[in-house]
Order: sequence, then structure tokens, then C-alpha cells
Amino acid sequence: MKPSSGPISADPVRPISPISPRILCISLGSIGRRHLRNTRALLPQARIAVWRQRAGAGAALPEGADEVVTSLQQALAFMPDAVLVSSPASEHVANARPFVQRNLPVFLEKPLAARSADLGDFPALCRASSGFTMVGYVLRFLPALHAIRQALRDGLLGQVHTARAEVGQYLPDWRPGSDYRQGVSSQQRLGGGALLELSHEIDYATWLFGWPQSLQCSRARLSSLEIDVEDSAHVLLEYTDKRISLQLDFLQRVVHMAVQIVGSKGTLVADLVRQELRLTDPANPQGRSLAAPALPDGNDIYLRQFDFFFAKALAGYQPVDPQTPGFDGWADVDSAHKVLGLIDLAKQASDTGLRQTVPFAQAPA
Repeated sequence: MKPSSGPISADPVRPISPISPRILCISLGSIGRRHLRNTRALLPQARIAVWRQRAGAGAALPEGADEVVTSLQQALAFMPDAVLVSSPASEHVANARPFVQRNLPVFLEKPLAARSADLGDFPALCRASSGFTMVGYVLRFLPALHAIRQALRDGLLGQVHTARAEVGQYLPDWRPGSDYRQGVSSQQRLGGGALLELSHEIDYATWLFGWPQSLQCSRARLSSLEIDVEDSAHVLLEYTDKRISLQLDFLQRVVHMAVQIVGSKGTLVADLVRQELRLTDPANPQGRSLAAPALPDGNDIYLRQFDFFFAKALAGYQPVDPQTPGFDGWADVDSAHKVLGLIDLAKQASDTGLRQTVPFAQAPA
């Protein structure tokens, strides 16, 4: 078997880097606070500034930060070595643009924007920049998905005919202590809704299977949740030789993430919450487990993501995970742009009831 790419060990990530870069964190919502904590853990000697765009002068200093800035002028004067953008999706491009233009490394949370139309020349700007840019499709760092990708590459399933990816969690349970109605996920103007917020599944489906030729979609608000976006979406990705269905929802009372792939040689079922994979085939009708190291902590996947980003972005950074230097599974701006394009097409398909042709159909690498 070929070696799997990516961080696949299960050892906890530990802070060891002695460098002291200047890191700018833009916005401090739930994911922004996580990124701030993880940045401090991986870069204990860094100087970290938080750009609070909705806070006035004298804003409280967040735990783990060294200073607060409240304007672009102050953010630029901080002279960051790398920038982490965790604002609402509708603000990503505007927040990142000044730093990409200055050839700084930039990490953008997913999705890349609320609509493809909001991007303008931003993808081209990122390609032209000498600074490293990546998008936070963090499931690309999950060992179980790398094991699935390797099983496909090794031909364990034969020709893939169908696959199904599912994700669901009850929206009010996402961030305990917060009013879900005020969150980004609940509001159309901020880039909420199941298709955008749960686009990890769209990203990894296309990472595993390539870009489809066409798609169909049905999205709706089926619950009594007080939101102005869809709480569920069913997407069918259509390829010349297979069909991939995606179920994304804010409804399931127990967190659920699962994948089933049906091939000519066998069927693979994966529970991504438990990080367990099982393959059934004629020789193993009861199934057999496939090796996939389980990450011991829910935050570890985010630490691994930033171990990779800092290794690419900061001179002198010493990666914690031995797999990081050879990792090749990260999501760049161009692939995230295509994911956003699929979401736009999915919304059109649902609103019109018509199948949509995908202009950038392509097989996986």
C-alpha cells in the first residue's frame, strides 16, 4: 500500500515552537476564540492581536491575546506575520484582502464567502500573492477521511457506484450558553444556513470523488427553529459513473457524521464521530475494521490544522506533528471557491427545481 498523506498519528499536539511571530486574529466569535487559544498553545511566545471590528476604544483584552485593535489602520500598524480570519462568511473577503495584497499568509475560515458573486478578483489575488493562503475545511485533517481516501486509491472498493455523506446536529446545542438565533449559522445576511455552515461535507466529498458533472438539491426550513435560512438540505452530486448524496441538517438531537460508499468490490461504512471504519465484501460478509488512528481530543484536529498553517506561513516554525511537512490534503482558495460555486448551484437547483450543470467538472487528484 502507498503511504497515507496527512497527519494520521493519534498523539496529542504539544506546544514546542520557540519563535515569537506577530499573529493577527480577526473577529472573536466561537471559532475565533478557539483559534486564539490554539495559536497561543502552538506559539506560546507569539505576540497576538485581536481585531474587534464591533468593539470601541477600550475593549477588554481577550484571554490569550496581547492587544486589541479596532480599525484596519491599527491592524496594519501591528505588522502581523500571519492573519487568521474568523469573521462571518459575508465579511471574509473584505477582511482578508488588505493582507493578501501585502503578501501576508492568511488563514480564512470556511466557507470562503456567502456567495461566489462576493469574491470578485479575490481568488486571482490569492494566486498572485507570495503569502500562503488556506481555507479552514478542518475535516481534511481527520485521519478517518485519509483512511477512506487511501482505501479508494488502493482499489479496496473497486469502482465506486454510490456514496452518501450525512451530518447533523441540533443547532441550539452547537454553542452552549449562546443564543442560537443571534449566531452566524441562523442568519442569511451573515452566510448562515445548512449548505454554507455544513459545507465540510461538500468539500470532502469533492476531495474524495472529484467535481461532479451536475447536481440536484432540495433545501428547506422544516423545523420550528427561529432562523431565516434552511435547516436541512439534500444534495445529489451526479457523475458520469456514480452518484453521491449529501444530507446536511441542523436538526439531529445526537451529533451524527457518517459516510457510506458502495463499490463493485465492497461497501465501506464510516462513523466519523467515533472515527471507525468498516468494510464488507464477499470475503468478509460480517465486515472488517480498517485502521484509522482516532484523535484523542475534539480540539486536536484544529491544532493539527494550525500546525500545518504555521509551518507553511512562518519561517522558523517547527511542526509538532511529524506528518505535517509532507501533508498535501489542505483546502486552497481555488478549491474553496469551487465548493462555494456548488453551493450557489445547489440553491439554484432547489429554488428552480431544475438540475444544474457544473462548469468545472473534474476527477480527483
